[in-house]
Amino acid sequence: MIQQEAMDTAIEEITNALQSLGKGSPWDARIKASDDVLAPILKAYSRRLAVYSAMGKKDLYKLVACIPSPADIDPEMTAKLDAIAAVAEAAS
Repeated sequence: MIQQEAMDTAIEEITNALQSLGKGSPWDARIKASDDVLAPILKAYSRRLAVYSAMGKKDLYKLVACIPSPADIDPEMTAKLDAIAAVAEAAS
């Protein structure tokens, strides 16, 4: 429960900060999630738990393992990842 509360508080903190800076909602399609949302949330989460987090932008793919079901992944995300995979496969 402590981790859930820390994550909820971190999300609220970053959401409020983005809105205060005039960047809008972290769920807005125009925001760069990896830089402006996920990294700051993970940093705030780690700070609240007083643990070191070595997860940088390059490691965000590891969060996929935390998704309970593939059905929980937004279809737009799946489509974009499939397009990236197709380009990578064509290049090989």
